[in-house]
Amino acid sequence: MKIIVIPVAVILLALAILLVSCATSYADKRNRSPNFQGGEFKNTNPIKMHSFWKIAWTALTTDIDRAAWPKWVDTKADNAPRALVRDGDIRITFINHATFLIQAGGFNILTDPVFSQRTSPVSFAGPKRVHKPGIEMDELPSVDVIIISHDHYDHLDLDSVNQLMKRDNPRVYLGLGVGRRLAASGNVVEMDWWESAQVAENFELWFLDVQHFSGRSLTDRNSTLWGGFLLQLGDKKIYFGGDSGYADHYKRTYERFGPVDIAFLPIGAYAPRSMFKSVHLDPFEAVQAHIDLQADLSIGMHYGTFQISAESRREPIELLEQARRQANVDSSAFITLEVGTPFELTTSNEAAAVSF
Repeated sequence: MKIIVIPVAVILLALAILLVSCATSYADKRNRSPNFQGGEFKNTNPIKMHSFWKIAWTALTTDIDRAAWPKWVDTKADNAPRALVRDGDIRITFINHATFLIQAGGFNILTDPVFSQRTSPVSFAGPKRVHKPGIEMDELPSVDVIIISHDHYDHLDLDSVNQLMKRDNPRVYLGLGVGRRLAASGNVVEMDWWESAQVAENFELWFLDVQHFSGRSLTDRNSTLWGGFLLQLGDKKIYFGGDSGYADHYKRTYERFGPVDIAFLPIGAYAPRSMFKSVHLDPFEAVQAHIDLQADLSIGMHYGTFQISAESRREPIELLEQARRQANVDSSAFITLEVGTPFELTTSNEAAAVSF
């Protein structure tokens, strides 16, 4: 058998052509942003950022205080979700972590889709899910809109997003620079903080300032923009907080948009506080964010699926109950949902929710 040897120069030339073609096919809009300075994005309020090595060292040296999670938890699944819901109704299904299917205004909206087994750059290590998705990807109705808060692995699962883009060709909204990570650029809209996009006549959304950071490797920290979303669907305003530490951006969102009907707020991945306080809410701060937003209803997220911090799996729910009582917030005003069990708000204002 004759072996064909390809010269190294040819290989390098091919790689160079590929890199150039990739670079020219992606329009880098980051430099237009006042938040992009010195090659990276900045928080509105400067925060102390721990290095990758500091985070890794803390993880290695605090295992004695790291709560044990179950290897697997049985949860429900919605194996036959509705294709759509009627105008005026809202149907929400908690899939896992920060992934929800929001059905409202004749649209199917997916937040931070994560369906993979791990939130990690490799398939054999890293945080592994402890329960199945509340809706399996193959069972999802056709998705019209995907919103992605930032590019961390527990919020941007490229395998899931690329599969959904190929299957349904949804519109994808995300922060500046994140689009280059996707396999396709069609129907992808990159946004700066406080920019808006008209999805349809009755559907407008804004990308909002939150306090966090971004990156997927040792060398790309804050190279892409993170944020939250405000969705205006008819007369309903839905806030999706993505991932954030507590800061005045919740009050500024209220000052600009007024009270919101529904807010999705993170309540987990907060311990130890010395490491996560500036970038992850704890349940007490989440309740304060709920108050700042003047939300009619808040729904907790960012807990219970992947162990990415030191607290126990159920602690965020237990502390949320304490936080509500301490702040005199009614238990029905800030809830958690059972995985895979739809929560429905109808035009008759009837609601059904089951606690996690």
